[in-house]
Amino acid sequence: MAHVFGGPDTNRKLGCLSAYLRAFTTALRNQNFACVSIDAFAGSGTRTEVRAALPLFESGADAIEVTSPGSVSIAITTDPPLDVIVLIEQDDARFAELEKLVAANPSRRVVLRRGDANPLVRKLCTEAQWRKQRGGRRGTRGVIFLDPYGMEVDWSTLEAIAATKALDCWYFLPLSGLYRNAPHDPTKLDVHKEAALDRVLGTTDWRQRRYEHKTLPADMFETEAQAKRRADIAAIEAYVKERLETVFKGAVLDPIRLHHKNGAPMASLFFAVSNDSPQAVRLATEINRS
Repeated sequence: MAHVFGGPDTNRKLGCLSAYLRAFTTALRNQNFACVSIDAFAGSGTRTEVRAALPLFESGADAIEVTSPGSVSIAITTDPPLDVIVLIEQDDARFAELEKLVAANPSRRVVLRRGDANPLVRKLCTEAQWRKQRGGRRGTRGVIFLDPYGMEVDWSTLEAIAATKALDCWYFLPLSGLYRNAPHDPTKLDVHKEAALDRVLGTTDWRQRRYEHKTLPADMFETEAQAKRRADIAAIEAYVKERLETVFKGAVLDPIRLHHKNGAPMASLFFAVSNDSPQAVRLATEINRS
C-alpha cells in the first residue's frame, strides 16, 4: 500500500532524524548504554511521493510515484544498530506493511504495537526500567519520534516522555492544524477547537496568550493579512517551545520550520531533551547541531 505524504521539506525532516540516530547510537555505545528508538506514528515504513515525470525518460507520463525510506526504514538500517526499535501504528493496512518490513530484517530486534499511540507511549514510558543495569550496560537511553498525521499527540503523552529523563524527543508539530484550530479571529473559535487545543497544549491559557503579539508588516510589500499569518505562526512556535520547556528540563531547541508544496508553513520540528544532566544535554544538543 502506497503511503503518500509529505511536502518538499519531508526529506529534510527525515535527514535530521537519520543523522541524529547515527550519531546517537555511536555516542551511547561509547558510554555503555543500551539504545532504543520509538516511532509512535510509524506509518508503513516507507514513503511514496508523486513527482513530475522527466520528459526524456517517461514518455507520455504526467507524473511518477517514487518510494523512499521512511522513519522506520531509517531506524532499522541505522549503523551502529539500535538495540530495540519500537513501532506503533493504529491503521491495519499500514501495520501489515510494517510486519512485512520487520520480517525482511530478522537481524534487528523490533517490537510492533498496534493501537492508539498516546496510551501505548505513556505505558512504555512509565513501565520501562530506564536506569536498570543489565547485560553489562549502565541503563537504557532512547529517542522517540512523534510524527502525527494531525493533532493526535496529547500533552499528557509529552509529560510522560519528559518524566523518563531518558528519552530525547523529536516532535513534528502540525503548525497548519494549530493555525486552523486557533484562528486569528477569536470569534471563529468553537468548543471543539478549544477542546482540541487544550488537549494538545495541556493548558487553557493559550486563549489569552494566542492574541498578544503584534502584526505590523515586515516591509512595504507585505500585506496586512500576510503580516498577521507570519506573526501568528511565529507566536505559535514560541508558545509551544515555552510549553515544552515546562516539562523537558534538559533543553528544547529552536524548531526547524517545514513547508507545504505551496510554501505555506506546514509544521515545526522540535527537539527536546528530557535528561537534565549537563553531560546529557551537552551530548544531545551537540549531536543535533552537528
